[in-house]
Amino acid sequence: MQTSLTGKWNLTVNKINCEAQIPGDFHSALLEGKFIPDPYFGKNEETLQYLNKADFTISRTFTYKIIKNTKAILEITFADTIFSLFINDKKAGSGNNMFTRHRFDITKFLQNGENSIKIIFFSVENAAEKEAAKLTYPVPYSKADIYSPNRNLIRKTQCHSGWDWGPCLMVSGIYGDIFIDTVTTGLFDSLKLNYEKSKQNKDFVWKVKAELEYESFVEADRDFYFVVSGPDIAETEIKKSVHLSKGKNTINSVIPVKNPSVWKTSTELKEEGLEENPVYFISIRFKGEHNIQSYTKQFCFHDLKCVSKKEKSGGRSLYFDNNGRKIFAKGANWIPVDALPSRWNFETYYKLLKAAVDANMNCIRVWGGGTYEKDCFYEICDRLGLIIWQDFMFACSLYPVTNSFKENVREEIIYQVNRLQHHACIGIWCGNNENLGTLNWFSESLQNRDRYLVDYDRLYQGLIGPIVKELDPNRLWWPTSPCAGPDDFADNWHNDNQGDMHYWSVWHEKKNFSAYLDIKPRFVSEFGYESMVSLECVKTYSTEKDLNFTSPVSEYHQRSPSGNTLMLESFARYFRFPTNFENQIYLSQVQQAVAIQTAVNWWRSLEPYCMGSIVWQLNDVWPGPSWSSIEYGGNWKLLHYAEKEMFEPVHLAQAVKDNAYSVFLINDYKEDINCSVKIHFMDFNGKKVKKSEVIKIQVKSGTSKEVYKGNCTDSELKASDYFVFAELKTKSGNIVFESETTIFPSLYKKCEIEKPEIKLEFTTDSSKIEITVTAQKPAFFVSLNSHEAKGTFSRNCFTVLPNKPVHVSFIPENPEELKKALKLMTVKSLRDTY
Repeated sequence: MQTSLTGKWNLTVNKINCEAQIPGDFHSALLEGKFIPDPYFGKNEETLQYLNKADFTISRTFTYKIIKNTKAILEITFADTIFSLFINDKKAGSGNNMFTRHRFDITKFLQNGENSIKIIFFSVENAAEKEAAKLTYPVPYSKADIYSPNRNLIRKTQCHSGWDWGPCLMVSGIYGDIFIDTVTTGLFDSLKLNYEKSKQNKDFVWKVKAELEYESFVEADRDFYFVVSGPDIAETEIKKSVHLSKGKNTINSVIPVKNPSVWKTSTELKEEGLEENPVYFISIRFKGEHNIQSYTKQFCFHDLKCVSKKEKSGGRSLYFDNNGRKIFAKGANWIPVDALPSRWNFETYYKLLKAAVDANMNCIRVWGGGTYEKDCFYEICDRLGLIIWQDFMFACSLYPVTNSFKENVREEIIYQVNRLQHHACIGIWCGNNENLGTLNWFSESLQNRDRYLVDYDRLYQGLIGPIVKELDPNRLWWPTSPCAGPDDFADNWHNDNQGDMHYWSVWHEKKNFSAYLDIKPRFVSEFGYESMVSLECVKTYSTEKDLNFTSPVSEYHQRSPSGNTLMLESFARYFRFPTNFENQIYLSQVQQAVAIQTAVNWWRSLEPYCMGSIVWQLNDVWPGPSWSSIEYGGNWKLLHYAEKEMFEPVHLAQAVKDNAYSVFLINDYKEDINCSVKIHFMDFNGKKVKKSEVIKIQVKSGTSKEVYKGNCTDSELKASDYFVFAELKTKSGNIVFESETTIFPSLYKKCEIEKPEIKLEFTTDSSKIEITVTAQKPAFFVSLNSHEAKGTFSRNCFTVLPNKPVHVSFIPENPEELKKALKLMTVKSLRDTY
């Protein structure tokens, strides 16, 4: 029997008393009560830093009926972070880790009838300062422009202390459930699932190997019933009679299931014309003295692996294998969906993850400076077929290895691995983000590398790795990212021959986009380029006077050092300079798309040598310029539309380097592709300057092949006088593949692009707007914009040629948005910016 304690609580902080919703964070409660300004507007964030040192108290009353011979266990999930619990004014427990589940036996503190509960959340910043004072030597960490110090000493979401894309808001609260469980026998602790499959006559039989951890408060004999159910299978029940001892009990059961559906990646689902994986349920129940206890998990039958092999050449591969098929990982890095956790909800999770799938992604990296996400996040990924690269929550820092810190981490890792292990989507466990690399960042570790390397080894290889391998031995343990492989402590930032790498030379070192072509990586788990958000998004945090790239507010919301300046400098490198702020926003998004496309096209052309391209980043925690492809609020940037095309299963890619260009055909489809690729050579009036070529080609599944190679300048053509347009249209079964790419042999700014005279024609029905886009002369990076009308286009950021209409659909979020879009729709191309 459960007594829920979610809902309205009373919040007290700094003589303020107001209502707070649980689950929720206290900054959001203060904002809702109008006690603080919007932290995302202007420079309000810096005026709220005083809250970093505040303690927050929440309280309420509840009614409880005491039942003889039962225990009352208070459970809290996702409590952020350091707190003390009081029942009827008596201390009943405490916590200091955001990433663990807290259970407290409060039986002796309760009374029949009305009871009071109070939880004091203490300032993490103050606590971190006290922990720092205890250290016998410094443990350095990276810092943002606005930051809360010593973040690495407390087990809390690290980016709450400020990052190079987000604010410093040291929020606190309860973001999961809180309830009292009244029990007689004990509590379900965790459930892990593994599988064994075999062929029996014409049937595929999967044995579900369930490992239940149960904490018993009594010694007793109990019958546990394990039931597997779901679509297209017969419900199967297995009875397990066990003798429970006081404390932890492990109960194993094997449930055979005939011919279930097997989990597919989003890539494979689309091949089959499916939108989601079917999900199954395992329920475990038994009857206690006063009630029936049950425990249910959603799962999918799966055979997903991450494989890394040392090669004779000295390299090391890294790739995902699903049901015996190598999968090129196409995806993005995930950060928390909002700096205010009250806004972490199913709708936002689903919208972002569905947008990733719609952009032909099949992989999400849950980055180590954020949080282990809520259950619904992983359940959505199971359904949508998104592979999860799961970091543990350590990022861009060195960490202490005191006994108390390690014990705190031990409980966290055990809880999180046990919580997430049953999800089909989990592809790899990764120890941290960039922490091996940080040994080369700080003066302390540079001067005494051995000390900090030993600490690093103790935490990840000595503590976390062995726990992961014991609890989930069938998944790959990857110590850090980037990483050359297990037990390899080499700096892998610029080693493209082994494991995964992070490649930031283009953005942080300001190299040309062509530098992406200088490496031949095995798997790239981070790389990115920034852009500005839409004008509509800028207006949510700026006044009219700040609508400028270098205004104080624009530069305040830019958290990457000199980020806005770098974007402007890059304009001058590649493009003619845009005339106003709105054109600069558009060009920044074009520029971002070009940068990422340059990288992805080249790395995909190396398949199967290279098997992963994970863009930094998918989403934003607040509104402002960043590396995201989806801006805060859910609007797709041009990059996200470009990713939809560059991650197509059958894709025409390009590479331009050393006065030569190449066209590649990449085939991630399950079957070989036979097709014809047309190559057109045109001037900027749309006239052909050279005879088109038609090239017949066959590309095997899971590979790439060069279709065409040309010189940027030859005896007939000057590089700045023409462009190349390659296209294909082919069919495999009922699936039609179309792809195109536009190549500029010269820099865009050197070309005399003509005014294209674009026209739009609309037809509508109740669910969408069909748009026909035409142009009198070639139009490049054509961008449709619905402005305040919410919805997505079927494609965007494309080339329009004369006498070759492009058909685009606009799908609004609701019928009202459709009406708004018809009134507000505009179009822009590269030539319109100067």
